[in-house]
Amino acid sequence: MRRVATLLAATALVLTSLVGAPEQALGASTYQMTFPVAGTHHYSDTFGACRGTDCSRTHEGNDIMADKMIPIVAVADGTVGWMHNERGVKCCAMALNHDDGWASWYIHMNNDTPGTDDGQGWGFAPGIAPGVHVVEGQLIGWVGDSGNAENVAPQLHFELHDPTGTPVDPYDALRAAQTGTLARRSGSSRYGTARAISEAGFPSGATEVFVAVGSDFADALTVGPVAGLTSAPVLLSTSTALPADTSTEIARLSPATVTVIGGPGAIGDSVVAQLELLTGAPVGRLAGTDRYGTAAAISASRFDPGIGTVFVASGSSFPDGLAGSAAAGHIGSPVLLVGLNQIPPATAAELQRLAPARIVVLGGTAVVSSAVESSLASYAPTVERIGGSDRYETAAAISAAFFEPGVPKVYIVTGTNFPDAVAGVPLAIKNGAPLLLVKNDFVPLATLLELRRLNATEVVILGGEAAISPWIATILLGVGH
Repeated sequence: MRRVATLLAATALVLTSLVGAPEQALGASTYQMTFPVAGTHHYSDTFGACRGTDCSRTHEGNDIMADKMIPIVAVADGTVGWMHNERGVKCCAMALNHDDGWASWYIHMNNDTPGTDDGQGWGFAPGIAPGVHVVEGQLIGWVGDSGNAENVAPQLHFELHDPTGTPVDPYDALRAAQTGTLARRSGSSRYGTARAISEAGFPSGATEVFVAVGSDFADALTVGPVAGLTSAPVLLSTSTALPADTSTEIARLSPATVTVIGGPGAIGDSVVAQLELLTGAPVGRLAGTDRYGTAAAISASRFDPGIGTVFVASGSSFPDGLAGSAAAGHIGSPVLLVGLNQIPPATAAELQRLAPARIVVLGGTAVVSSAVESSLASYAPTVERIGGSDRYETAAAISAAFFEPGVPKVYIVTGTNFPDAVAGVPLAIKNGAPLLLVKNDFVPLATLLELRRLNATEVVILGGEAAISPWIATILLGVGH
């Protein structure tokens, strides 16, 4: 939930030291908000500085210097007010009227085609228009150099106005918005991140460990629910050798059994030999002739006929299946894979064996067609679909369907790559938590809204700063809890 703002009106002072300066509110503000720029930046407190040779005007905000096209987000819930969107003199500025009576102004937003200085681009995010309500952390535009800043470095001129309409120095509020940290589990590579996730989730070791290839999602896509069922981590390997991070973590975990996911083309027999030498434990393999067969073999290894629910996801993309795996493990269900327009024989055979009461299709019709959805009715009396317009909406919808507000944790992973989520699913299942997706440079609206609904005790990022930037963490601090 967005933190309740503490509203202490700033004292109005007269700038007696500046000739002709108007009355303005100066001094510290404890207004709580999200930082407006989601990327590398720098700024100083220039509020009250002279503008013009005669100081007939003063600077009523702070200039946040940042590269063009770095995202700008709403600092609070509010309604878009005035917007200057004509090319030229006053291009690309807007006001946000906060729900609590305050307001923020964003000036010098982008007006150039990315990579140019042509004045032909646009400063506002799609859908941003006067009268539109936005939520704290939502993307509203991009940094630029428009208006009277055309001949200086790109920047966002940011102003904060109290409920009386008086400009307030935003410097302290900006500084406060950047304090605090979110927990992050990460390493120097995908293998290191999987190790860090395992260390966090299984500090006392584990009876079983699953090992999946870190270079392709296909075989690892559905192992999460099984790993969650047995309270086992998933670690990553190359096809031909165990990375040092993986070897070190397996030695620490001291498992009684190790299970490799996928055939020798995914994880070679040389890796199996390394695992046997490292652990002295039996090393099994769960595999089929392809990704669909491997998913069916994973399901058959742990799930009995007559199960309540089976999840079905696309075998050609990873986001829906991985977000769904956290929900599947949460209720003790497997995930199987289908094609866009077909149910592969291995999947059909496993569905026939499981005879579920319900099948949940993950994702929209662009990834699993309506024809496949209809065909699935042959295997269960109830078939339903959970999907959105993109992977971010689908992950949020999955979370909303299976997790109640007040969950202890929410795990945040990138929506553009799979390894961190593969390792993160067992940890999420262990803690009764959903996986939500973000982009590297901003948090999609669907994710923001689901974070609010969940009102989790803790929000944890999985993956390094190359996957999820530190500026995303700043946004999540304000919105996630």
